[in-house]
Amino acid sequence: MSYKITTLVDNVVYDRGLQAEHGLSLLIDTGESKILFDTGASDLFIRNAEILGIDLSKVDYLVLSHGHSDHTGGVRQFQELNPHAKVVCKKEALQKKYKDERENGFKKADQPDENRLWLVDSTTEIVPGVHVLPQIKITDKSETHFEHFFTVKDENIVPDTFEDELVLVLSGEKTISVLSSCSHRGITNIIRSAQEAFPERTLNVVIGGFHIHNASEDKFNVISTYLGRKLPRRLGICHCTGIDNYARFHQEFSTRVFYNYTGWVEEIK
Repeated sequence: MSYKITTLVDNVVYDRGLQAEHGLSLLIDTGESKILFDTGASDLFIRNAEILGIDLSKVDYLVLSHGHSDHTGGVRQFQELNPHAKVVCKKEALQKKYKDERENGFKKADQPDENRLWLVDSTTEIVPGVHVLPQIKITDKSETHFEHFFTVKDENIVPDTFEDELVLVLSGEKTISVLSSCSHRGITNIIRSAQEAFPERTLNVVIGGFHIHNASEDKFNVISTYLGRKLPRRLGICHCTGIDNYARFHQEFSTRVFYNYTGWVEEIK
């Protein structure tokens, strides 16, 4: 099984003609199916896809990693462009979200079409080889990223522990690759959960934002220590990780680390 992953939106861009924003959107092409993983904060991912020659009307599924607006801000525009793709997410992603007092989730007008929703709560293979992993067990609480975030439960505003977060797992014959958009529940916890779900397979590629751009030194060290023991063949860093932390990971783990910027194409075989 092979996968082609194109980054339609990230915080950083180098390719002429493309644009960046604070958000993330990845397109996974299996050769038989196309899965969009998040939309970024606006319709920019659509404009970048056009420049890259990608027809998003042929996408089969849109998977939402969690309910924050920098990952769901283009859902309405995507549904207008693509009339058939199912929207895969956890039901908690549709709840109101806040960063401190600022609303940070779906705007009512941008909510997914209910008729196109596919709500998941257990590991689900949406197309051959592509699994949604919605159960991320928190083994190490020190590596979570919940500070300043809130959601609504039973009409009360409560601290957000990101029960809506999910990741994609791409399976090979003997390997798995993990795609995580923001890792609020912790990239080390995410990798552990993926390996527990697929215990017979080794870790091939990890791509994602680790949400440590403003984190403490201790959180960086937790991740770097863990990766020192569980380093995948390729480690793609992007979005909320921070360029400075990318540089530190690259210094520690050399050419196995790359920056997954807007326009980057990663092929997994």
